[in-house]
Amino acid sequence: MDFACGWISPLTVESIAKNDNRGDAPLTVVDGDAGVAPSFDSNDRFLNRELSWLAFNMRVVEEARNPRHPLLERVRFLSISATNLDEFYMVRVAGLKGQVRAGIMTPSDDGLSPSKQLAEINRHASEIMQAQHATWKILQRELHEVGISVLEPEDLTDPEVEWLQNRFMDDVFPVLTPIAIDPAHP
Repeated sequence: MDFACGWISPLTVESIAKNDNRGDAPLTVVDGDAGVAPSFDSNDRFLNRELSWLAFNMRVVEEARNPRHPLLERVRFLSISATNLDEFYMVRVAGLKGQVRAGIMTPSDDGLSPSKQLAEINRHASEIMQAQHATWKILQRELHEVGISVLEPEDLTDPEVEWLQNRFMDDVFPVLTPIAIDPAHP
């Protein structure tokens, strides 16, 4: 299954540069619509900030799928993409949802309203999450092949569970910072 960023407008990535992903080839310029510039009155000359960020995050997932990288680096790339997506939803998507709740309909420079941006974000984020899931399955197999197993809680033996509980109580729990949650601090 190919998880390339096909949903990025050809005017954005493909007309700027193309990397054939062989590793030995330099970045080359591609003649997209050679000689045809978007109108200064058109929103086509702008990239949507949120969708551009999602395209970047998909490229991070693609790095996790790249077998030229060491296996644990690929796991790290996948972890970075997941953390990035979480933060993206906590900050940027939350901001757009706030705009929708406030009734703000002003479009971004690329012409998308906050609600349209949310719809596009959800569609593209779904593709990213599918790619992350498929990549994780591949990485789990490859990790297992080199003797690294990722276990589910139900796979642990009773002595392993006891060891983990003791480790948590001795080393983690003492340094946890309590956080008060009340009506003033939701």
